[in-house]
Amino acid sequence: MVRVKGLSRRIAALAAATFLCAGGPALAQPADDAALVARGEYLAKAADCMPCHTGDKARPFAGGLGLNTPFGAIFSPNITSDRSTGIGLWTYAQFVDAVRNGIRADGAYLYPAMPFDAYTGISDDDMKALWAYVRRIPPIPNTPPANQLAFPFNVRLGMLAWRELFFTEARFTPTAGKSAQWNRGAYLVEALGHCSDCHTPRNIMGATRGKAHFLGAEVDGFWAPDIASAALKKNGWTPDSLAAFLKSGSATGKTSVFGPMAEVVHDSLGFLTEQDRAAIVTYLFDAPPPKDKPAPQAASPLAADVHARAAALYVDNCAACHMDKGAGRGDAIPSLAGNPAVVAAEPYNVVMAILGGLPPGGTYGAMPSFAGRLDDRQVADIANYVRTSWGNAAAPNVTAAMVAAWRATAHVPDYGTQAASAFTCPDVGGAPGADGPDPKAVAALSAMMAGGQRSIPMMVDAYNAASGNAGPGTVVDALTAAYCPVVARSDAPDWQKYAELRRFTLQAAMDVSRRTVSGPVDSQPIAWALPVGPGLVLKEPASLAAKLACPADDGKAVPADLAAAGAKLLGAPKPPLAGADIATLATTLYQQNPKARPADVANALIAAYCRVVAALPATSVAEQNALLNGFAAQAVQTLQLLPPRKVVVEAPAKAVPPAPPAPAAVPAGRK
Repeated sequence: MVRVKGLSRRIAALAAATFLCAGGPALAQPADDAALVARGEYLAKAADCMPCHTGDKARPFAGGLGLNTPFGAIFSPNITSDRSTGIGLWTYAQFVDAVRNGIRADGAYLYPAMPFDAYTGISDDDMKALWAYVRRIPPIPNTPPANQLAFPFNVRLGMLAWRELFFTEARFTPTAGKSAQWNRGAYLVEALGHCSDCHTPRNIMGATRGKAHFLGAEVDGFWAPDIASAALKKNGWTPDSLAAFLKSGSATGKTSVFGPMAEVVHDSLGFLTEQDRAAIVTYLFDAPPPKDKPAPQAASPLAADVHARAAALYVDNCAACHMDKGAGRGDAIPSLAGNPAVVAAEPYNVVMAILGGLPPGGTYGAMPSFAGRLDDRQVADIANYVRTSWGNAAAPNVTAAMVAAWRATAHVPDYGTQAASAFTCPDVGGAPGADGPDPKAVAALSAMMAGGQRSIPMMVDAYNAASGNAGPGTVVDALTAAYCPVVARSDAPDWQKYAELRRFTLQAAMDVSRRTVSGPVDSQPIAWALPVGPGLVLKEPASLAAKLACPADDGKAVPADLAAAGAKLLGAPKPPLAGADIATLATTLYQQNPKARPADVANALIAAYCRVVAALPATSVAEQNALLNGFAAQAVQTLQLLPPRKVVVEAPAKAVPPAPPAPAAVPAGRK
């Protein structure tokens, strides 16, 4: 059996300059814990740290070990406690981030040569012991030669793609049903010993090939042989002979160690306890079948080909700002991992953010629109990727047809822009070269709207019947084109005309996009406001439940403070409320809470009013829904038509302006 020097030499060499020392306060040295330090020394030998970080045997751990790789020459760094050329100024957190997450002290990415993809499994207790030992390695001043990697491999940001496709930070988890000895062996082989890094061939991006786990690979001119369970048994190895080989490098009747594997036995395996070597043997003779997918892909509900192309799209378009694993950039750019707007049941918020961008808000900068860069399929892939990656567990329910519907809303200019200084109906139509709406069908719809027809579902059905089931984007364009002349005849101010047209267009996109997926997009049983980028739309329930189901007052559906403010403002009214009263309630709560999203403002009032309606005596469920739907439609429409406000970072003003009047000839929306 041949192993590369230090088990990790092939990939650890690729990680040179990854453990560069970073500035910052030195961690205060605690009182020596001899047992902890001794355990850390044992773990460092099991992980084979010294050989990879030693170029000159007279200066152990001082780095400088060179290796010629397909990407250029690379040199291992100094990890002694020297404060100028080593890691003497590192903190424990920086050490952990480098070893288990592949991020060095200055925040740059480590190359996959450093086996952090295996070390990520190291337990917290073992990390503390390793740190107790490593920080006490005597300081040796030594600056290894600079790496000689060719472009683009010398650009560490390129590691984003590798990390997205092949790396997931995760601790080792024992396998149920296996013995303690087997699980100990799995931990030593897969995490600390990182055996697969030398005994598994790699793909073009330098990641180990899952389907070829332990099947052997060429390393530094030597062959690290196949050590999969079947090969060991086929080649006549027994547990006793393999244990003897791991201890001394020799097995009677089998082989004697030579090449780099000799140093592995001498510097690492030979120091292990008999129990740990027995555990390694137990695991190797009963190792599980190899995984056929990298960890990030295996954890994803997306198909393998979709995950691969979506990850590439994320790296090319999003990762420079949102970073790998959707981590964001602190107060400058929000995290996508665990972001409520990203994992909401309805995907429209993230779709509109990609298509339309986002204005600056609070400490966050503006996000550009990607509508001109990405087609409908690509937007859907990215949206589904961020909704299902890095622990996000939202449904991958975005379709290309759904994106087409929402893309059509971008044809309506935002009010407040230079284009809104004089109201003119916007140009409508699909992507360049695509057919636009059918003129005769649009004219028929416009006549229906002028006569008072306002049911968007009915108009969608009518257009599809007249045009032969057009695409989602074309349907939204058609309804927009039909409604625009109706709005234009209003005497309302231009900004309000644009607001009304955009409100109608977003509602049309909501209805059309829901038809692009099978089944309900979420389980909301009542009329509800949904965020769409910085705005909101109204979603009505697909059917009536047996009982009016109001959201629980637990702070989950609506922020708790906003829910309390909405309930207090609403009081105990007697339904039904007049439209003007509902508009005043919505405007007042919106102005009193300048940091709240419009959708949350609407839902705070809807949830409070729902409880009032549900308590009405002698009313049917249908009557209750009618009351609630009318209230929700008016509240949402009022907020849709309010002029945009600047981001407020100071305390909210006390003055509350009255609700703006509705446009004279503009319908009030669905009732």
